[in-house]
Amino acid sequence: MAQSVRAPLARYPQAVSQRLWGGAVAIGNFDGVHRGHELLLGELRRIADGRSSIVISFYPHPVRVLRPEVGLRYISSVREKAERLGELGIDLLYFMHFSKAVSRMSARDFIERILVGTLHAKDLVVGEDVAIGQGREGNVDFLRRVLPTYGIQLHVVPKLEIQGRKAGSRRVRELIEEGNVKQAMELTGTPFTISARVGHGDKRGSAIGFPTANIAVGRRLIPKNGVYACRVEVEGSSYLAVANIGTRPTFAGHGERLEVHILDFPYRRLYGTRVHVSFLSRLRDEKKFESVETLKAQIAEDIARVRREAQYA
Repeated sequence: MAQSVRAPLARYPQAVSQRLWGGAVAIGNFDGVHRGHELLLGELRRIADGRSSIVISFYPHPVRVLRPEVGLRYISSVREKAERLGELGIDLLYFMHFSKAVSRMSARDFIERILVGTLHAKDLVVGEDVAIGQGREGNVDFLRRVLPTYGIQLHVVPKLEIQGRKAGSRRVRELIEEGNVKQAMELTGTPFTISARVGHGDKRGSAIGFPTANIAVGRRLIPKNGVYACRVEVEGSSYLAVANIGTRPTFAGHGERLEVHILDFPYRRLYGTRVHVSFLSRLRDEKKFESVETLKAQIAEDIARVRREAQYA
């Protein structure tokens, strides 16, 4: 596979190179870049018209700071977000460290300090539901009224609906949590992918003839427990795979894990290797089997199904 192009990262309050001043800017979390985001980013590039295109995003996600009890998990990591925006032609991903202090920044202060003072922006591209600054005061009406006094032109991109529902990160997250990775892919245009390093497992897969890579997911969002057809990119090559998410009830396992059996892969030590696991479809629920032999027969059936589905994809 071709190597991903990663958008350069700048972190608040780091200065931005003068060569990027005077361009077009978009604001948003862009967690799990979906087709609605792509529509907005396409408009950003069109408006930039040869000038710089910059995306302002926030980390941690504001919900994790303001409503930690929600336990929000990220659809995409910082690395994945930068790679996706780079693929879409964005020149710079400008990260602001979100904190309670930042949440109290007024919309006008945000405009003066970030859009004008740091980025010297000439155009701002936003969605209809934009809200910046304390109390979400910086909505579309506020920005239309205030931005011209700073020499910035506002561009509002209508929301995108797919099958009668808004194509938003919340909906993508819901579908993934339900295990409906195929429908999530309809909103994003690409499979839900987890990029992470291989960690140490309990080696039970190898013991029964189906070695697995144990993927460390950290705070990342993962699909509902079950068995999935996947495609895994490892060391520059792509392979079909079967992934299991769950607690391994046949072996009385504890704790949720993502384990991937990579098909036709010359297994060797992968500990510490970064892999990209793309979820294609959900095959079945995770369940407890009466015996290891019954489990092995089911895994063989899962593998055969993944191969069949790949032939008609």
